[in-house]
Amino acid sequence: MKKIIILFCLSCFLACKQKTEETVVKDPENKVKGSRTKDYNPLKNPYFGQTHQHTGWSFDAAILDVKLGPETAYKHARGDKVTHPSGYEVQLKIPLDFLSVTDHSEYLGVLLQMYDPNNPVSKNPLAAPIIASGKDVDKSMKAFYGLVANTIQPDGTTKPDPDLSSPEIKKSAWKEMAKITDAYYKPGTFTTLIGYEWSSQPNMGNLHRNVIFRDTKNIPEYPFSYFDSEKPEDLWTWMDVQRKNGAELLAISHNGNLSNGTMFATTDSDGNPLNKAYAASRMRNEPLTEIIQTKGQSETHPLMAPNDEFAGFEIWTKPVAGPGVVKVLETNYVRNAYKNGLKLERKIGVNPFKYGVVGGGDIHTAIVSHEEYAHSGEHNLKSGTPHNRLLELRPGEPSKIEQGTAGLSCVWAEENTREAIFDAMARKESWATSGSRITVRVFGGYDFNTLPGEENWVEIGYKKGVPMGGDIPKNNNRKPVELMIWALKGPNSGNLDRIQVVKGWIDEEGNSHEKIYNVVWSGDRSLNEDGSLPQVGNTVNIPEATYSNTIGSAELKTLWIDPDFNSKQSAFYYIRVLEIPTPRWSTYDAKVLGIEPPKDFPATIQERAWTSPIWYQTEN
Repeated sequence: MKKIIILFCLSCFLACKQKTEETVVKDPENKVKGSRTKDYNPLKNPYFGQTHQHTGWSFDAAILDVKLGPETAYKHARGDKVTHPSGYEVQLKIPLDFLSVTDHSEYLGVLLQMYDPNNPVSKNPLAAPIIASGKDVDKSMKAFYGLVANTIQPDGTTKPDPDLSSPEIKKSAWKEMAKITDAYYKPGTFTTLIGYEWSSQPNMGNLHRNVIFRDTKNIPEYPFSYFDSEKPEDLWTWMDVQRKNGAELLAISHNGNLSNGTMFATTDSDGNPLNKAYAASRMRNEPLTEIIQTKGQSETHPLMAPNDEFAGFEIWTKPVAGPGVVKVLETNYVRNAYKNGLKLERKIGVNPFKYGVVGGGDIHTAIVSHEEYAHSGEHNLKSGTPHNRLLELRPGEPSKIEQGTAGLSCVWAEENTREAIFDAMARKESWATSGSRITVRVFGGYDFNTLPGEENWVEIGYKKGVPMGGDIPKNNNRKPVELMIWALKGPNSGNLDRIQVVKGWIDEEGNSHEKIYNVVWSGDRSLNEDGSLPQVGNTVNIPEATYSNTIGSAELKTLWIDPDFNSKQSAFYYIRVLEIPTPRWSTYDAKVLGIEPPKDFPATIQERAWTSPIWYQTEN
């Protein structure tokens, strides 16, 4: 295996990167149509955004005194200074490139209208306790559970209030959402994508999806909601109808970690084994899954991956509502879904879990909140201030310490436009981060004969291989899989610790396996005999919530050749990039409050990135 580690100054690297990105090649497939922005690059640029953002248009945000709508979310994401619903100013150090506001389709925009005494909605019997709750969190939560009790039946089916969910109200809200989304779209500078969240949660098992449209043309009169059906199969059928009507859309599943085994189950909603038609429908409509967000990561769990020393990252243990703890089951997690998908593909002919990945927020304040040093909470009255998050532990509520910052959705796209961003997500040329702006790229193939960073390496990657999210072509010569891997630290964050390749495969008997390879790392460390790597170190000063970038590397890259390749075994490969330890948001909050960080969660965090997998299919 040939491996290199190049450590040089960030400014030198960026100059090389710019030169590479300015290389002009033809676009024979003409994937990006229409006028091109000044930053158009057929070799693609990295863009950072958010595909899961709530505002006061979501019922569970408005009920906690969030009066801010999509306008505030778009302003904040593009870099404007805005006021948090808890009353203080917030501003991103670096603007995002794109945002989709994905408010819940259930009662979309309705609760915010209740606060207007001139609006007929304010006279609805359900409105009185919501209006009266004001800024009192106990009253707000009582009003929330009252609304839920009047909407969701004991068997999990829904019975929405007919006045609050009338077609007229739904059409009006969705039309206004499209208008706002268009108003903030600036091609080449900031992309807005219209979307919403379908919030199915039968028997308290999370099956939520965010549905995102390529543009605002040919969109439906109003969204499909949990009130229409709790079954994802019905959502996909509805999406197929929209596609026939001219819309282009995709769904992103999220929080498999909270699904009690239902998100990546090997049976459908009626308990039947998955078949080819089901698998094809799922992948046609749902190419992506959200691997991390404020309510934890869904990559894996220590109980599922005992040999993965980094499996315990940002684990959520409490249910979103109700007593008890989250059920830790195999079919909660993306890595297990990848392995089961390979098995199912052999059995039924289509892989129903061939997902790309993005990161999400699920923040309900209209504020993105992806920065550890500037976290502003998931819900306003419950976690909008350091005092709320660390010192107000409410009986029956999940601990705020287990909540993280927002993750980021990242894509390689030709330009910053709706069409290019959406198409990158649709083809799964995407990666996720836990909140920092790690840039990562990978190509899979057989005969690259070059290294990341060398002249024309990206063009060679596309010509001789496939990017993240792709399928390596048939291996006629049975050569081992090669991965060209490159990663760059983000601004305002820690240096890089290491790059890992996570491989999963099925053997000839149909048994699944996984292995994690440390493939390139910072410093002069050497691999142990078992393939593990000594820790990078830790410069965090916990009382001061500071750290030093005196360890780690700004950039890491390598050409990795699979040492265990077997041409008869179908496999997937995805990249995991880890930063050095830095202070977690809870440590920054503890400093503000003048207290020690909570003892029941790590005071530091190793931010990370995950790429969409590259798949290898046997020639058999």
